[in-house]
Amino acid sequence: MISKIYHGEVIHSRARPVQHSFRYPHYFYGLDLDDLPELSESNRLFGYNCLRPVAIHDRDYLFRGSEPIRDKLTTLLEKNGIEVPARVMLVTSARYFHYIFNPVSFFYCYDKENQLTCVVSQVNNTFGDMHLYLLRNSPGDKGNGKARFTAEKVFHVSPFFPRTGHYDFELSAPTDAVEIKLSYYLKNQLHLVAKLQGKGTPLTEGSLLKTVLRHPIMAAMTMPRILWQAARLCWQRRLPVFTRPEPASPLTIRKTSPSWFSRLGQVLVLTFFKKLRQGELTLTMPDGTHHICGVPGSVPSVQLTIHSARFFRRAMTASDIGFGESYMAGEWSSPDLPALLTHLAANEHDLNDKLLPTAFIGRNINFLLHLLRPNTVSGSSKNIREHYDLSNTFFSTFLDESMTYSSGLFQSEEDSLATAQQNKIDRIIQLAEIDKTDHVLEIGCGWGSFAVRAAREIGCRVTGITVSQEQLQLARQRVRDANLEELVDIQLCDYRHIEGTFNKIVSIEMLEAVGHAGLKSFFVACDKALAPGGKAVIQVITMADHKYNAYRYSSDWIRKHIFPGGHLPSVGVMNAILGKSTNLRMSGLENHPDDYARTLSLWRETFLAEKQRYLEMGFDESFLRKWDYYFSYCEAGFNSGLIDLTQLVLTQRNDRSTTS
Repeated sequence: MISKIYHGEVIHSRARPVQHSFRYPHYFYGLDLDDLPELSESNRLFGYNCLRPVAIHDRDYLFRGSEPIRDKLTTLLEKNGIEVPARVMLVTSARYFHYIFNPVSFFYCYDKENQLTCVVSQVNNTFGDMHLYLLRNSPGDKGNGKARFTAEKVFHVSPFFPRTGHYDFELSAPTDAVEIKLSYYLKNQLHLVAKLQGKGTPLTEGSLLKTVLRHPIMAAMTMPRILWQAARLCWQRRLPVFTRPEPASPLTIRKTSPSWFSRLGQVLVLTFFKKLRQGELTLTMPDGTHHICGVPGSVPSVQLTIHSARFFRRAMTASDIGFGESYMAGEWSSPDLPALLTHLAANEHDLNDKLLPTAFIGRNINFLLHLLRPNTVSGSSKNIREHYDLSNTFFSTFLDESMTYSSGLFQSEEDSLATAQQNKIDRIIQLAEIDKTDHVLEIGCGWGSFAVRAAREIGCRVTGITVSQEQLQLARQRVRDANLEELVDIQLCDYRHIEGTFNKIVSIEMLEAVGHAGLKSFFVACDKALAPGGKAVIQVITMADHKYNAYRYSSDWIRKHIFPGGHLPSVGVMNAILGKSTNLRMSGLENHPDDYARTLSLWRETFLAEKQRYLEMGFDESFLRKWDYYFSYCEAGFNSGLIDLTQLVLTQRNDRSTTS
């Protein structure tokens, strides 16, 4: 027998994003798989598939089930076109008084000439998932006794690293000593080095007894040490946490079993979707079974594929917010996300998630969180920065060259997004009747597309205000590049601090950021800033009047994850505020929901095509799914009629004495 017990240490050293390292003494085993039955018979302390102080069990390795490890390994290798080895050495930690948490094991596979053909690395995370890395075709120089392999990271282990990057493995043969080194690279920068090393002695009853007596709790300390270091990284080092994405690789051979709570959620969610009375919704469960909801064979026909049982728990406890958060986590998908969300939105009368009693607490918690993001002067600045200050570079990847982040107006099927944005600006200029003698105030000027085009095409003066530092810098640069500094002034200013009067006022999709409580102050500010005989044009996304109160006293996914503090007004509510608190009245109104749906579709198409670029910019898969869901969610709202795009024309009443 050549099986050994190794005494050594585990070393972890993080280089980025913060430096952090630790080392612990550790003992582990190098086991010839063919030795296991004999070891169990000759060593009273060591067991193979039986209860002993130290034991190896087949069910702890590779695929689920109690088949012999050798047989499981043979199946795995044959499926992947790898020669069945003549000998296998397993470097692993064993069960200790029936307890085990074994982060990683290595199967060294040798041919008849005792040459290494491949290594199978079995990785277990703390969530209960298991993944296999097949390491073969080593490019390394084996002259120093070490084999080197590279593998893309496709399995979530540490909550402080994303599921991207690659590993470099360096492994010595498990002989009298063994050293296994793993280097983790993210964006080709070294972030982590982990080592497992030790010196071996023959695995006998005497050597095992000495080890157990000398280190009575060491084998049980792996999980507590992991949790302690994780706590230090989270609370002392303040590292951001990456939530566990749903396993996506076919070599992730074991996944966490659903809890009873998730199973309850599955029953409730399936019952909920069965209420559909129109169209066909095909639900594919995590186990591959299918359920047809609605009318089989009817249109539209949409699909929802659930990858994880955690989807049911989220949907059951947080309704539409949980539904979106589950998509962000990769727990479900659809081949046509906008079509699915449009169908669900169009059937909200059947799919009223407020009737889910289990979501009552979650809905109210999320509403309270929404209330904690008020649109005060400082709160508005914080809320806006959270969305718009992601970086100008990020927004430039999916917007048109004018950097216009609002709906375009499509006058023909051939119109490009850039043309539609020009159409929209020109229509607002027309509605406001802007001429070159006007001084125009733009509230929420974005990156300056309206200000630049109005000044260049009309020759008017424009003062634009924003509370985003990122937008301010780029908008000013674009004004300089257009040689319009004499006509355009971009300021960092809240709408409540506007000074002076203006002939015309324009606000394009900024009103959604003031909240219900801010609607009065917004229109009062417009009233004070508008010179006699002036006109204002407001483009805003609106909620239907009959839905407004329910919407006002709730939260939703987009207000939690995209626009904190965001709020869609209704035309009726705005009209009432204008009548009671200002000298302004609505003298014109246009609606363009289809144009916004098409704008969002084009943004999403461009966004999805830039996925690799976003990953290189440092955004992770969860962030990309969030923005995919955001575009699809809004497109569905416009397509289904839940929300609308409204252009309001405001003029002054003749008698100011009626204001209060």
